[in-house]
Formats: sequence, C-alpha cells, structure tokens
Amino acid sequence: MRPTVSIIVPIYNVEKYLEKCLQSLCEQTLDGIEILCINDGSTDSSGEIIESFCRKDPRIKMVNKANTGYGNSMNAGLDRAEGKYVAIVESDDFVEPDMMKKLYEKAEEYKLDIVKSTCYFYTHSDVAEENRYVNIFDDLVLEDVFRPLDRSELFLKLQTIWSALYRKEFLMESNIRFNETPGASYQDVSFAFQVYACADRVMLLPDAFYHYRINNINSSVKAPDKVFCVCDELEKINAFIMEHGSDEEQLQVIASRLGYRIMLETYSSLAEAFQYALFLKMTEYFRKYKELNLIRGELWDKESVEKLNKILADPQGYFMSTAKSFQDDRLLMSDLCANSRIYAKEILKQILLGKYIVIYGAGKIGKEFLAYLQRIGYDKEKISFAVTNIQENEPFVSGIPVHPLEFYQDKKNGVTIVLAVREQMQFKIAEMLQKQGFIEVFSLDGAIRRYLQKSEMIFQQDDDCRL
Repeated sequence: MRPTVSIIVPIYNVEKYLEKCLQSLCEQTLDGIEILCINDGSTDSSGEIIESFCRKDPRIKMVNKANTGYGNSMNAGLDRAEGKYVAIVESDDFVEPDMMKKLYEKAEEYKLDIVKSTCYFYTHSDVAEENRYVNIFDDLVLEDVFRPLDRSELFLKLQTIWSALYRKEFLMESNIRFNETPGASYQDVSFAFQVYACADRVMLLPDAFYHYRINNINSSVKAPDKVFCVCDELEKINAFIMEHGSDEEQLQVIASRLGYRIMLETYSSLAEAFQYALFLKMTEYFRKYKELNLIRGELWDKESVEKLNKILADPQGYFMSTAKSFQDDRLLMSDLCANSRIYAKEILKQILLGKYIVIYGAGKIGKEFLAYLQRIGYDKEKISFAVTNIQENEPFVSGIPVHPLEFYQDKKNGVTIVLAVREQMQFKIAEMLQKQGFIEVFSLDGAIRRYLQKSEMIFQQDDDCRL
C-alpha cells in the first residue's frame, strides 16, 4: 500500500539533536507514513542513532551515502519517496505529533499542491527552553486556496521548505529538484522559488506544528566557506526561469527582488573579509537587474529601489559605510585564523575553476600568486599577467607573458582576473574591470595572502595546501 506521506530527513553530524527529531516523527498520529533518513556521510554517532530507531520502528528507512551535501541528499530522498505527499524535516528540529495528520487532511480536502503551516522558533539552554510562535506569512491571506503567481509577495517571505506537504506528482511533473552545490547553505531558496512558480493550489495555515531550532551552533548557514552559495541559488533560479517557458517576465521581476533581499541579508551577516568578496558579486547582480529593467512592479517598494540605486551610484561609499571591521575585538584570534583559512581556500577554489587566469599586477603580490600556481602545477599556458602601463614592466615574469589590459578585451568572458595589487586599490580596480565587462574578478586580500604564505612554508608536508 502506498504511504500517505514520505518524510525526508537530511542528516549530517547531528548526534546532539537527532534523537529528539526522530522520536517526534515516530509519534506522528497519521497512519501510513514513511521516514527516510538520508545519512550524508556522518562521522559522529548519527548513523548509530538512526540504526537504533530502525530496529524499533519499521517505518524508518536509512539511506547511507557519501558526504555530497544537502542538495544531493534531498534529491536522493525525493527519488526514494513513495508517499502521495512529501514532507521535509531538518534533523535538528522536531514536530508536533499531529502535524502530518493535520496537513494531510487539508491537502486531501482541498486537493492542494502545497499546504504549509507556520512554526515555532525554538531555543534551548541548560537552564531554560523557549518556543516562540512566529507567523512567517505576515499579512498573507490564510486558509484560502490560491496560486502563488497571483500573490507574488509569498516569494519574498521567509524561505522555509519545512512545515509543509508537497504533492509528490506535482514535484515530479514540474521536474523540481534541489541544487546540488556543496555543503548545506541556501538550497532551500531555489527549491521554494520553483514550487511557488509551478503550483496552482496552495494553502497557508496559521497553525504551528514545527519547532525550528535557532541555537544550533553547528548550523552552516553563515559559514564563511559558503560565501558564494547564494549566487549558486540565484543562478539555479535563472536557469529554471529560462526552462520554465511561461510567466518568464513576471518570474524575472520576482527573482530580481528576491535576489536583492537575500544578497543584502547574506552580505550583512558576514565578517568584513567575506563581505568584500560577496559585495563585488552583489553589485554585479544589481547592475544586471537594472540593465534588464527588472526594478519595477509592486514587489519593488520605493525604499528598496532607492537603496539599490544608492549602492550602484557609489559602491565604494556604500561598502565603506556598511562593512564590518575585520579587526573586531570580540572575535577570538583562533576563530579569526580558522575562518580566514576557510575563506581563503574557498576563494582560491573559485579562482581555479577559471579556464584562463590573468594576474592583474606584475609586482611582489603578483609574483607570490604565480609562485603558488606553479607549486600546485597549474598549466602555465593558462596563465598571464595584465598591467596598466606596459612600458613600465618587463615583457615576461618567470617565463609568463605580461600584456596590457586592452589585450584581454575580446577575451573577457573566458578569463578569470585575480587582483594582485595593494588592498587599498582593489575595490576601485575591480569596479573598473566590471564596468568594462569582465565577469570573473577576484581580489588577493590579506587573508588570502597570509594563507598563500603559510602554504608555501608547509607545502611539502601539508597536502591540504594543494586544495
């Protein structure tokens, strides 16, 4: 007999919270559910906890896989789900016993593609715990069947994919999948966008059944190695719109407003070293929105339009007035060093994805970066230098050609430019390059240079420095 609801639980190293989560699912009052535990290569005791629940409850099925990230885990769950409806429960959260039953009854009664309730924000410490009711829908009409494209403000609400049931056939017919980027950051953004864009019958409920834990110190949402994950999600959304075929113009306007919101939210949550890397990408997106005439419609309120125009009119001024101080006395030095290293590795990974690397600046910093590329065996035929004044530079540096910037004008879509100049000059140069149409521009800031210098000292002993 087909299950009523398939509950997908993506799991990675959550031994501290997993038992409470799974126990709440075993206590569901709805008959015929299946609980799919997708173990994403956990290295703690999460696997043993799942196995112990499997022995006690035949509805629990364990799927072991290599650690390939949240999006891949969710797609594995969707592929294995046999229920008429699909629910998603994060492994550090828990739910009320009647959640699946109440949502299932609404979905069946009104023949819904999606039924979604609100939630509690849950905090717990050694001395107290708190469940705070939160209306994540704000002023949207509740307990009414509607099409999200007719109430597009839904797209801008808190991007949560839990506390809901999704009709399985609807997901399959619409070919809705998670973005399989590494880690566990922001993949809910593109999934939520897709389901709202495709759904015809949705209902929002004022009831709260889901307890969303907001004090999990291991949560990866703000991890520094996820700086560009938000960009990956926006690209996934753009690709979906191009493939969707209908409502393209409306979806592009919605996507631009959503992108504006989550870009600014992500920017404000990062430390300064990470903010700078994202800020260049953020302004690039904003310029594109404006050039494509997407800054319009009821979702673009006056305040948001004015703020976006202010950023584009004076990017450097906005950055200098809003960026946090990297030398924050509240940061422990050990945390600062660890985060800087993660950030540096992530930026270097992004740079090495480029087919052809152009090092802007043939001085000391440029030579440092060339030495790094040579140590890791990067193809020297795919490296060159760019300088502002060719007359003041030698034609080759360690056998690598040096060209004026104009040399790359016709190659701008196929090169990754790495700014190897003093940090005080980087922002202005990056802005100039992007205005000229260069898309991939990265800066060698202090955190990255320190990482490169350290990797040089321990290169023979630490394979990790080879990325």
